[in-house]
Amino acid sequence: MPDEKMMTYGQHLTELRRRLLISLGAAGGLFVVIYAFFGRHLLRILEAPITKAFSEFQLRTFSPFEVFFVVIKISFIAAFVLASPVVIHQAWLFVLPGLKERERRYVQPALAAGAVLFLAGASLCYFIVLPVVYEFFINMNKSYGTEVMWSMSSVISSELMLLFAFGLAFELPLVIVFLTQVGVVTPSFLSLYRRHAVLVILVLAAVITPTPDWFTMALLAVPLYVLFELSVLVSRLVYRRRMKKMLAG
Repeated sequence: MPDEKMMTYGQHLTELRRRLLISLGAAGGLFVVIYAFFGRHLLRILEAPITKAFSEFQLRTFSPFEVFFVVIKISFIAAFVLASPVVIHQAWLFVLPGLKERERRYVQPALAAGAVLFLAGASLCYFIVLPVVYEFFINMNKSYGTEVMWSMSSVISSELMLLFAFGLAFELPLVIVFLTQVGVVTPSFLSLYRRHAVLVILVLAAVITPTPDWFTMALLAVPLYVLFELSVLVSRLVYRRRMKKMLAG
């Protein structure tokens, strides 16, 4: 690739187009394979939390094309997730020439930590939160004497949104560490405004959860608060290291 300093605006666009084509090619190829061979299995995996709550429960479809579009959506998201290493690598190659050595050292660990945190949040949602949520609302419907008839598309869409919401919310420690590293916040600031942080967490849980009920919000808000407290501890370590470097320099 040409030297970053010598590249023209047109060369930047050409390089960006090449990186996008590689990323789209990887995602498109995976989509075809996943839809053709693994769509049914992915659908069963996403149905597992609700069958774990009630083994005899069965999702229903209310249109001839519902299953088709649900599998299309699942395959597309799965392809994007599996292609994300390629997409991230291509994005890294595009911005790499413009980064300083110090910035390069921080980006790679941050990407790895972000991936681990996202998977941790999504895993918590899939294995623990979703079965509890389904059991709670199915029992609530039964207590009111209503028959539970949930469509496949609505359940799968809400489930995917919850998985994404939990994964995204678990990036909170990474955000706090970054803000501490660049000097925007300090551990004392985080401790002083702990009550405000609780309010922000509650609002965040209400905004990013697809179902506007207190039960689902609590299932997200409680882990977020625990992550916030852990983030304060990590922030102290980062802040001390930053102060030592400033004093030494």
